[in-house]
Amino acid sequence: MKQIKQLSLFVENRKGALAEVCRVLKAAQVNILAATVADTSEFGILRLLTDDIAKSNAALKEAGFITSENNVLAICVSDKVGGLSAVFDATDRLGLSVEYMYAIPDKMSEKAIIVFRFDDQDSAAEKLASEGIELLDTEDIAR
Repeated sequence: MKQIKQLSLFVENRKGALAEVCRVLKAAQVNILAATVADTSEFGILRLLTDDIAKSNAALKEAGFITSENNVLAICVSDKVGGLSAVFDATDRLGLSVEYMYAIPDKMSEKAIIVFRFDDQDSAAEKLASEGIELLDTEDIAR
């Protein structure tokens, strides 16, 4: 199945913290493909898709960040009214539980990419693929 690796890291909720992450990845020659932040008053969880997760993880750990890798699914969705709703119709029908999601804008095509984390990634990947839902890998996203 086309599961992709996502890097999650704790980032202090302070001025310049996100810039520091970007500088570390720039120095490691890593390209950020997508990013999202969920924050609290004291820290944030930064989730990243990069062109080289292993290199990203090593560089960030060396710089003192606490990181973890996990699998997510990137789903290609029609970029029109009801495109995302069709995916949620499938997840409801299949009994899949979404932990979180975020979008990767792509105005060069008529598609959108939505990254999902499910409570059971393997089952979700299998079930969604059987429904004809297009799953992408890191190379697809980088294009």
